[in-house]
Amino acid sequence: MSIIIRGARLIDPSKQLDQVTDLHIKDSHIQAIGNLTGVRATSEIDAKGMILSPSFVDLHTCLRDLNQIQKGTIASETQAAASAGFTHLCPSPDTQPCSDAGSVISMIKNKVAAAGFCDLLPVAALTKDLKGTQLSNMESLSRAGCIGFSNASYDISDNTVLLRCYEYAATFGLKVFVQAQDQQLGDGHMHAGPTATRMGLDGIPVVAETLSISRHLQFMQHTGVSGHFNQLTSAAGVALIRQAKAQGMNITADVGIAHLCFTDTAIEGYRSQYHVQPPLRAESDRKALLAGIKDGTLDAICSAHQPHESAAKCAPFAATATGMAIYDMLVPLIQGLVAAEDLTWALAIQALSSNSATIALGKTTSLAIGEEANLTLIDPSYPWTLNSSSQLSRGTNQALANQQLKARVKLTIKGGLTSYIM
Repeated sequence: MSIIIRGARLIDPSKQLDQVTDLHIKDSHIQAIGNLTGVRATSEIDAKGMILSPSFVDLHTCLRDLNQIQKGTIASETQAAASAGFTHLCPSPDTQPCSDAGSVISMIKNKVAAAGFCDLLPVAALTKDLKGTQLSNMESLSRAGCIGFSNASYDISDNTVLLRCYEYAATFGLKVFVQAQDQQLGDGHMHAGPTATRMGLDGIPVVAETLSISRHLQFMQHTGVSGHFNQLTSAAGVALIRQAKAQGMNITADVGIAHLCFTDTAIEGYRSQYHVQPPLRAESDRKALLAGIKDGTLDAICSAHQPHESAAKCAPFAATATGMAIYDMLVPLIQGLVAAEDLTWALAIQALSSNSATIALGKTTSLAIGEEANLTLIDPSYPWTLNSSSQLSRGTNQALANQQLKARVKLTIKGGLTSYIM
């Protein structure tokens, strides 16, 4: 079977490619790029006005399932991910049961493979049951296919345990993923600022992030471990990463799409759909995060997808579950940033595809002849309404529910095969 995608705007920052042309896929690989007027294929797609890019790699997501099927299943959430342009996913290890054993990793991998929408890049627990007291069997989990280790949102307060984790990971050349938020200072419900004061909610100060970043950076520098910071939220956090990179440290960092698009003021009226951890911060922080993407301080954009059932968000704000279902909204959110001139499609694609792939896979995904076809086709002008009939995630915590949106993925190809088509 062969496919020709005609007249799309091909964007691949890793190849300095940004041009309107045709692309031919044959035998699961990219066969040709250019004017293919005289070439015929089994399937041909008129993609005029659309964007064709390498598929996306998600560095942080929650797939639910196992003992949380009321929130979503691996089948539903990987299909939603494919509909957002993702072909590779790094799930958080805070599953039930915890992803600290090869048997759990195998179960998740088998469910993802059976669904067939995306490939899994497992991130396992750094400590047993994420309790921060005993190291997980990282070497064994690495052999089971895990690409990194994280303690999810659970802080490791014991410095001796944290040092042993990093020494072990460094010895075996393993990557550590960090969600930087001090446990005690992070015991709040939203960003510590005027909005929290007005609403009478406990705030989480920026120093909860910066203190944790500084602590982890010192351990990383001491051990030489390869580190990646998930979901930065603040201008001060970006500055710390920028300084560490300037000093030559072997680190990378990402930001969740919600933190590029929303601020703490969205919570006015106790809107629980915006109750996320780490918290949405001030407009000055949002602008600094965007600047970090533009200057390369922040390498990637992740979804931080966390689907919930309706009941989880129907309570007094402080008692609601944290997290936002992102996959159905991701491409419209990117289009909104592009329309506001906060980002370009090229920058967004670089952060979602080639940079994320390099962090997770150690290589880029690209639009190049001979490469395996992992692609996403986006219609940036497509109008639609996000509602229960149009969404694919089971999560009801969609911040943009029932709103008119613009932009949608039309096609995602994984390994030369269609994993999603609208």
